[in-house]
Amino acid sequence: MNFLKSIITYALIVGILSPNCVQARSGVDGNKADYVIVGVGSAGGLLAKKLTDDKKTSVIALHSGQNFTNAFIIKYAKNTIFSVLAALLGIPLPFDPSTLNLPPDVKAQLAELIQLTNDAAKPLYETGVSTPQPNADDRQILWALPLPLAGGTSVNAGAWCRGTDQLFSQWEAIAGPEWSVNRILAIYKGLEDYHGKTTNHKARGYDGPLSVRQDPASKLAKVFTQAEINATGMPFVLDYNDPKTPIGVSAQFQLTRKGDDSFYRVSSATAFLNHHVMKSDGTGVNGRKLKVLFESSAMKTIWDGNTAIGVEYMQNGAVKQVYAKKGVIVCAGLGSSPFLLHSGIGPSGLLTSLGIPVVYDNPSVGQNLADQQNTVILFSSNPNDSNTTGNGVFSQIAWLPAPGGDPSSRQIRISTVDVIPGVTAGIVDLCQPKSRGSVSINSADPLAPPVIDLGVLSDPSDLALFVSAYATYVKNINIQLQLIDPLYQLIYPDPAILDDPAQITAFIQGAVASNFHYQSHCRMAPLAQGGVVNSTGRVYGVQNLIVADNSINPQDMDGSPMATGYLVAANIARLLGY
Repeated sequence: MNFLKSIITYALIVGILSPNCVQARSGVDGNKADYVIVGVGSAGGLLAKKLTDDKKTSVIALHSGQNFTNAFIIKYAKNTIFSVLAALLGIPLPFDPSTLNLPPDVKAQLAELIQLTNDAAKPLYETGVSTPQPNADDRQILWALPLPLAGGTSVNAGAWCRGTDQLFSQWEAIAGPEWSVNRILAIYKGLEDYHGKTTNHKARGYDGPLSVRQDPASKLAKVFTQAEINATGMPFVLDYNDPKTPIGVSAQFQLTRKGDDSFYRVSSATAFLNHHVMKSDGTGVNGRKLKVLFESSAMKTIWDGNTAIGVEYMQNGAVKQVYAKKGVIVCAGLGSSPFLLHSGIGPSGLLTSLGIPVVYDNPSVGQNLADQQNTVILFSSNPNDSNTTGNGVFSQIAWLPAPGGDPSSRQIRISTVDVIPGVTAGIVDLCQPKSRGSVSINSADPLAPPVIDLGVLSDPSDLALFVSAYATYVKNINIQLQLIDPLYQLIYPDPAILDDPAQITAFIQGAVASNFHYQSHCRMAPLAQGGVVNSTGRVYGVQNLIVADNSINPQDMDGSPMATGYLVAANIARLLGY
């Protein structure tokens, strides 16, 4: 624990403050380009590279955060111990560490780690709280936006989880043949450089820019995997990204790891904006016409009539402008709807009330917000079984149907996190919840925080699914763990509640939180069906304005947001001819 504390302290003092992390200085003259990209996360990073690969197309990309790619706190994938865990546990914690049934020394280590994770995560996120959630004890639930270059791919667990063919069939039905199951598979294969086990090599890619690996399975991972198989009756799955085997239990996470920088994390910055593409200050290299402007907060679109011709942004306290000849591409994630709203695209009543000129009245902007809601549980575990070989803290994963439901549909995901020797966190979340929220604004100031209604458990079927998962899956997993090794047992919540649906319900309503997997609030669908963009990502009612991130997902994903974000950006780039 002292070693971990030293690493995190060093990361905070040296890593974030190192000269390599200063704001970028533009290496390209002028404020005009073919395209302006708003946001350089998973989608924006990929697009910035793809569009400039021909060395003819020029791009200016605006990113509100800094370039921490070479900082210790980002570079090593083990930063997930604080960057992910702190966000998942949320603020305030749903439990008191001092009340847990753990040995005193383990309890002290856990309390210290929680404090460290909270402190270490603060520079990595912009955070806020939702509106009070009536179906979650009226709590205001944490939301978070990652700040560094590469967005969530710089701070997340790196989990590579494609959506299923079942899901993408729904995408195709809504968005058309440009988003067909076969096309999406081809895009994923082109993105992947897979280093792992599979029985279906034709479904995996081996020459792409994203190194995807299976961490070696620890003893702890194998114990949880066997217990989950015994408890759920679901099969062992060698490769959950094989479209033929999307349901089951795997002992090995698939993670974006070990790219060009040895065992360091693979993000959109290391995969697409590395030293072969741009300098650390954001300037393109080798004739590439690229300029990334850091600490530059996009405010709104600049219009010529209803044609997007540029973006107004704030940098160093000054309002500036950049201009686009061919189009503005929005890749701001949770911020994409607020950007459209401040640009005059959205419900006319809201915009008029805030004094924002209406460019196009579309009441669907910011609606249909989906998130994979989660709950965190804790197990004691055998400290001798902890992971000592992998470079991440995520241990293993189970993709499960609803108890008694369609056995081919991903509905529940249970993943384990090897926190410290003796303590394992379990994340129980919904893969395809029906609840919906919204993203809105209450100020004409583009820099004011958005208004987020997460819509947690707003559809009663989601609460019922959670209760069923606890009453069957969690209860039986706890039983099977103890049959394998009595040191493994549920310590939060109290296992006694698992026999009482009313107590499970109360626990879930008090513990449910956001998974930060925001999607579908700029939905790609026909205009009459609540669409904000068409099948090419172009915003309805205006010209030369495109959205290309998870906010356009026509149906909420049953995989991970990172893999889906890369997919969306790669397909939009293809549709633009790149």
